[in-house]
Amino acid sequence: AAASLMLLATAAQAAPPRGTLATVERVTDGDTLMATSENATTLRIRLLGIDAPETPHRGKPGQPFGLEAGRYLARLVLNRQVRIEFFGPDVYRRILAVLWHDGANVNVEMVRNGFAEVYRGTRCQAYCRELGDAERWAQRERAGMWAQERYESPAAYRRRNRIS
Repeated sequence: AAASLMLLATAAQAAPPRGTLATVERVTDGDTLMATSENATTLRIRLLGIDAPETPHRGKPGQPFGLEAGRYLARLVLNRQVRIEFFGPDVYRRILAVLWHDGANVNVEMVRNGFAEVYRGTRCQAYCRELGDAERWAQRERAGMWAQERYESPAAYRRRNRIS
């Protein structure tokens, strides 16, 4: 019986995440967007595993590369059909997801090009090795935000400016 339970638990963990095709309608910032699924459902998406620099918000200034990160994400996916892998909701009821476009993991591309870092607020859920490799490469190449003399992580910026 214990072996059967172990087999079921392993099978459940190995099951692929749910997903859908959708068209990206709006990019809010470097890690958040709105998309419309094939069945016309509006989806608020938060890219899983990454943290992009903050954009100006409620009277607070944004971070360096915050606007650029949003523009880069828009260039990758705005008005395009993407495949979305769902990983559940976040605390703001957005869908945590990995986006795929033309065979590329968009989340990893954001990190590799220096427009986001690996999210450190929770344990990594998916594509952990790829995200880590992409961040190390971007840092080494001083890509995007890593070219700054003084880098401040989005999390540290939010804490310093009391942004939730």
